[in-house]
Parts: sequence; C-alpha cells; structure tokens
Amino acid sequence: MQTKSPVEGHADVEAWVQKMIAENGYAQISRHDPSSGLPGFAFTIGLEHSRNVPELICLGVAPDIAAQLFSICIEGHDAGLCDLTASNQSVSGLVDGYSLRFRRVSPAMVLKANQVRPNRLADISDMLQLLLPDNDGFFPGDAECDPGIAASQDTDWLLASSNGLS
Repeated sequence: MQTKSPVEGHADVEAWVQKMIAENGYAQISRHDPSSGLPGFAFTIGLEHSRNVPELICLGVAPDIAAQLFSICIEGHDAGLCDLTASNQSVSGLVDGYSLRFRRVSPAMVLKANQVRPNRLADISDMLQLLLPDNDGFFPGDAECDPGIAASQDTDWLLASSNGLS
C-alpha cells in the first residue's frame, strides 16, 4: 500500500486513513525530511483492529521502503509465514537472503505514536519495531552492528524533545 503524493489538511488525512484501513486493514503514517539529517520513520494504524496484531514501526528508511516492508510483513503474517503476535523474534524467508527482526517498543514510544496519529476512536496499545540488519547481517542491539545503522533505527531520537513526533 503506497500513496504517490502527500495528503494535505487534517480532514484529508482522516478521510485517507479511513479509506486505507477500509481497503487494506491498515494505513501508514510517515515522516521523512531528508534535509533534516534525521532518519525517517513510518508506522501503521489499523492492524490491531483488522488483524489483532501489534502496529508496526520502522525507522531509518524512506516512506516507500517502509510501505514495502510493512506489506511484506503483513502479507507474510496473513500467509502464515510469520506471526506478528509473537513479539520479539527474528524472521527469515520474507525477503530473499535477509532476516528481519521484530521487537516490542516501549510504552513511551506507543504514547508518542498516539500523539502523532490522526484522531481515531481507539488508541494504539501495542507496537512492534521492524528492525533491519546492516550489510553484514547484524541488527541494532548486536555488538557488531554498524553504528550508523543502529543509530538510524534507535527510537530514542524520536522520544527526545520534538525530534519528529511533536
């Protein structure tokens, strides 16, 4: 699920989110400004209600890449190739030659996502971060992981004052 142009205006965002959730079971909210020097991020809304799985968040990639990754993971869950309810886990086979990792985010990160999401009846209550490996296959949290890759996927920069989620 991707949109080719940004949605402007609060009413437009609400309508677009409702349409995407009706069509796909989720919508993606993205923030990415390459000129800021900060990594981009994106998260889903609607998965908790449509599929009874945590929402997903991905940091350090452009919105179109996040959309592809979310789609791969959700389709993999729907096909029984992975279980998004299993929380902290590594998954192989969704992307040829690569493993992906999921980890539960902190309650503070869930709160931040709720602050930036469009108004909806139900808050996000559970969220998994989709982690991507570095070129050598190491993930953020592994001692051997490339520091730049680890930093771009660290939720602490989002939780810091006004860095992207204000």
